[in-house]
Amino acid sequence: MKNGEVLNAEFCDDFKVSNVFSDNMVLQRNEHVRVWGFADESQNGKKVCGEFKGVTAEALVEEGEWVLTFKSKLAADPVGADLRIYTDKKEVVFKDVLVGDVYIVSGQSNAEYPMGIHWMFLGENDDRCPKESIDPTLPIRLNYKGQGYRNGVKVRGSAELAKDIDDGLEGWFIATADRLEGFSAIGYLFAYHFVKLTDGKVPVGMVELDGSGRPLGCFVPNEVADKYGTDMYSSSLGYYLTEGINAEWGRFMFNEYFHPFAKMAINGFIWYQGESDLLEQTTRRYNDAFMGMVEHMRDTHNLVNRDFPVYFIEFPAIFTQDPNYTGTDNWAFLDVGKIRATMGSLVMKGKNFYQIQSSDLWTDKTYWNSLHPNCKYEQGLRAARIACAVNEEAGLRLDETSGPIVESITYSSDFKKATVKYRNVGTGLTTSNGDRYVKGFSVLQGYFTISPILEAKARIVSRDTVEITCDVPFVGIAYNAHTTFVYGDEITLTNSSGVPAGAFLDNYLKK
Repeated sequence: MKNGEVLNAEFCDDFKVSNVFSDNMVLQRNEHVRVWGFADESQNGKKVCGEFKGVTAEALVEEGEWVLTFKSKLAADPVGADLRIYTDKKEVVFKDVLVGDVYIVSGQSNAEYPMGIHWMFLGENDDRCPKESIDPTLPIRLNYKGQGYRNGVKVRGSAELAKDIDDGLEGWFIATADRLEGFSAIGYLFAYHFVKLTDGKVPVGMVELDGSGRPLGCFVPNEVADKYGTDMYSSSLGYYLTEGINAEWGRFMFNEYFHPFAKMAINGFIWYQGESDLLEQTTRRYNDAFMGMVEHMRDTHNLVNRDFPVYFIEFPAIFTQDPNYTGTDNWAFLDVGKIRATMGSLVMKGKNFYQIQSSDLWTDKTYWNSLHPNCKYEQGLRAARIACAVNEEAGLRLDETSGPIVESITYSSDFKKATVKYRNVGTGLTTSNGDRYVKGFSVLQGYFTISPILEAKARIVSRDTVEITCDVPFVGIAYNAHTTFVYGDEITLTNSSGVPAGAFLDNYLKK
């Protein structure tokens, strides 16, 4: 539409702003922020206006919907202001709106894992963000829309897209101790550390969209599900069925929860998921399907920073039950080594993907529920430090916040040697025990088979390069692909800053 058409149009008689927006929210800095909503189709061709911090916008109602675009890229501001949406007949004002960085945190149970459980495991005088230390004056605002709260308006497993949030819950809220009980620990602790590292100058808005126990096929949008075959329509049941652990409905997490936020400008995406995709068929397609989901999001969320960063959490070690264990609790264990290493390869395949290394953050082999390790504080800190380096803030660099990340892999003509070049090495690669030889590399015998027999020898051959050799040919290599591996014992590669190298799996048969 032409701007003149908007200026000359009549005002809309009545309108509704999307439930994505509320008091106490955060709008993305350095972006063309969009605010949208709905009106009766009888109002098509009429206009809605908006004003925020001296910036104005106008839009026409088209097919019962309108979208305001504030084209001035505002700087971060921890002081709240009013966002005003209006016509000559109606006004909606959202109060105490901050400008900063907005993130979506999503995944399965480890993303959902709340601050209340984090606090349960803190010992006396434990300073890892105890409940009594929560400061509601920090510029952190939260929005929870997890799968536990829904009113059944949308049919799960269908291709129907929700235009708006229909759960009836409060929108954005201030991060007080009481409100944090049920909010994502990894989400809040990332925000907490980021705000601390930036001296409170950059507010953080965190939107939690998680589905406990759900495989990737529940999260991907319709076109990605169709392209990569993550689900199949059941005519007898009347909905899409996906694959994986706890696999039931397909697509619903994206269609019901993500889609209403599709036009919201964000600074990044935090992802803690994959445990339910450890089956071979789901692991094989995981990276392609996840990158398809990210590309879909990148096509809708931002008008300026399209390729926003994706921060995915590397699974810490999960331990099998000790044979001498005499407790009565059920031991929670999933064999996530291969999916962990497979996901690690996203840094080689996708643009602006960052792995949050966790192999050194959980080493308690006596903890019975090792599927949900209480190291969200440490993971949140590492993720926040990496995000600061990506944003070029707090004086941090990637080679001191992230561990070594694979840049390239080449194979010899006889396929008995692989050469791995790394970035983020600092002054150079090293090992936790000072040995030139590296623990933690495996060779692949088949398409997806990690050899338990063949001995792979890995050694640091230069500042940024590791060489892996074997007496017989192999079809690929992996690092930290065994579920129980812990940094310092079974895996040892690190950079000069002491951050461990990330898990990865590379199979040249797929190339």
